[in-house]
Amino acid sequence: MKYIHYDGNSILTGDLIADAVADYAAVLGANGRTDTVAVPSVAEDGSVTRTTVLVGPASELSVSVAPDDELEPEDHGFIRHLRDAALHAGPERPVDADGGHRFVGADEPDLPDDPDASRSERI
Repeated sequence: MKYIHYDGNSILTGDLIADAVADYAAVLGANGRTDTVAVPSVAEDGSVTRTTVLVGPASELSVSVAPDDELEPEDHGFIRHLRDAALHAGPERPVDADGGHRFVGADEPDLPDDPDASRSERI
């Protein structure tokens, strides 16, 4: 699990989801564009929800490690959606100082019994 820290709030979500949001924010920033993203997240009561954030060049978000949780959401359709949106955001790519791989998990299949699988395609 990871936290996305955004505008004084902490959004609890899955590792790959948090990293994909940061990847997408970097691409949007490089291209001077903004977008709203409904992030699959875990509410205070433990239920799975979505938290909408505005990301772009002026966004100041950070990602940090959270305690592990067996309810960790991993929505591969959501990550695919962000990766595909990044391809259409513009030609510029962010500097890749850490040499990491971007949008990890986008090519993973959704589980057949994943109730969010079809919902993620509507994001």
